[in-house]
Amino acid sequence: MLFPEDTNFSNPSADGALERLTVPYTYKSECFHFVKKDFSKQFAFIYASRLEEMLKLLEASVQRKWGSEMPIKRLADLREDCPQKCVIIGTLFKHQELKPSILREISEENQLAPQPPRSHYTNDNDILILEDALQRIKLVGKIDVHSIVTGVVCAVMGYEESDGRFFVEDHIFYEGGPQKELQPLETSPLLVLMSGLNQTAANDFSPSLELLQQWVFGNLEGLVEGHDWEAASIVRIIIAGNSVKASSKPKNHLQSKVTTETDALLGAVKSVDSLIHNLAQSVPVDLMPGEFDPANHMLPQQAMHHCLFPRSVQFSAFKGVPNPYAFELADRYVVGTSGQNVQDVMRYSKIPNALEALRATLRWSHIVPTAPDTLPCYPYYQQDPFIIGDCPHVYFAGNVGEFSTELWTGANGQRTRLVCVPSFSENQSIAVVNLRTMECRKISFKMDGLEGGEE
Repeated sequence: MLFPEDTNFSNPSADGALERLTVPYTYKSECFHFVKKDFSKQFAFIYASRLEEMLKLLEASVQRKWGSEMPIKRLADLREDCPQKCVIIGTLFKHQELKPSILREISEENQLAPQPPRSHYTNDNDILILEDALQRIKLVGKIDVHSIVTGVVCAVMGYEESDGRFFVEDHIFYEGGPQKELQPLETSPLLVLMSGLNQTAANDFSPSLELLQQWVFGNLEGLVEGHDWEAASIVRIIIAGNSVKASSKPKNHLQSKVTTETDALLGAVKSVDSLIHNLAQSVPVDLMPGEFDPANHMLPQQAMHHCLFPRSVQFSAFKGVPNPYAFELADRYVVGTSGQNVQDVMRYSKIPNALEALRATLRWSHIVPTAPDTLPCYPYYQQDPFIIGDCPHVYFAGNVGEFSTELWTGANGQRTRLVCVPSFSENQSIAVVNLRTMECRKISFKMDGLEGGEE
């Protein structure tokens, strides 16, 4: 290790060595909190709520795209004997033969034909179907079945063919909604995004993590050209899920596997607590749960309980937050997830990489369109909190492999910085967003050198 385990990583600003920049912060994730836990509802209600809200949002987009004279109809109003060009707004459903099925799982138990394990479930025979509140219809024409997933609400323009299918001539999505105008900043506050710490044991800080801490505290200034001002400009650190990774291997044959797993999990949590305890003395830190963290599995994941982090909760700078997570920082609206939404979109489509999947969810104006179909989520009854009603300025996803970023321009002039945050345990790197210029780059903390540069 570069530094002893009991090293005191105190806030450098306490002795005047580092005066950290501060900017306004507003929490915007109330919609992802569980007010009450009622699991008696059917999941059909969340689709109904999604369609009802998106229907209102899309009507204005339809008029801008195709004019007020283009009629918006329900599926029940279509006539095969008198086809008329019109617009239908509904929820897309992909019929996929390779999609996991509980019936097939039961057949495996009965030693019938088993399903081969798969990481992707697309097939050339996939069919796209549009559903409104009453009926459904098969779609053909100018819409790519492999670039869309189940749960997306869109408006299709075309006509019903004689065989009962709807021929699509064009289609639109809500495209992220309106966006608050960016106000100029005199300073350059930095937002640090990291994910996938995958800690495994108490105080098991890798040298790369220790190097990261020293960079945050300003102890590397002068060692790396062009980075002298950065430490003081870091205004917030977001840890986007998968912070804990417990080992299931027993230490010896005398110990039970359950006891070993519990000990490993406790050690991993203590390791995360120690890291946040060090960072929170110097800079605000927000911890999001991920797929493998000790939190509820279905989305939205609630903040991990504060009793897991007894050392970190001593500091007001530490905040446990949900997944997804939304907030305003320096008048910039930021939304992000721990990556489950992006991974699931890639499983059920032919979208080739995480950045394109992240961009697609923004165009569809829905953070998790595949929930509750293939991703578990809470059975909301009167609302769908995952709808993107206001376009964010920064939209990120953690635990998605390699770092990638782009500045997305929407149909209505929105500009959003998309960021795919790499797993720190795999790449020893983080993403840093300059909230003044909206530029983003990767900084690597591999021990063969501190590498930072725009990607």
